[in-house]
Amino acid sequence: MIVGKVRRAHGVRGAWAVESLSAAPDVIFTSGAVIYAGDRKGEISGDATAAMLHIEDGRPMNKDWLVRVTEVTDRDVAETWRGRYLLADTADMPEPDDDEMYIFALIGMQVEVDGQGHVGEVRDVYEAPQGLILEVETATGRPLVPWRPEIIERVDEERNTIVLKPLEGLLDN
Repeated sequence: MIVGKVRRAHGVRGAWAVESLSAAPDVIFTSGAVIYAGDRKGEISGDATAAMLHIEDGRPMNKDWLVRVTEVTDRDVAETWRGRYLLADTADMPEPDDDEMYIFALIGMQVEVDGQGHVGEVRDVYEAPQGLILEVETATGRPLVPWRPEIIERVDEERNTIVLKPLEGLLDN
């Protein structure tokens, strides 16, 4: 599952400023933990052995986490990781509560408007101060949809679908 996104290189020794996409970054980015290089769909990039990253150090830094892995030792290499996702083994993670979902599970979900049918697919998820924002690819563009109870009608995990309330102008670009 996706647990973080590399925002930028930090320092000369190859550390990263990582946006945590987990409720437990202190567990995931702890010294000795193993994470994996991944893509935005939560899939491992390349073979699992090559994608394995060993955490040397991880600690909070402003809104991000400062993370160093043994496989990246200088700033130039660290900078090539900008925008890449970091994954953790789902077997090591607790199950979400009934009213919760992991962020990675939202990417790729189909989007419908209640009573109007299919309108698109979730392409990305952003974390803003106001909460999560879904980027929905529709036939006319990629509008941003806030994850708010007044907008989200329901989530059907079995059908892999998010149903939005029919609000005028919501999906306009």
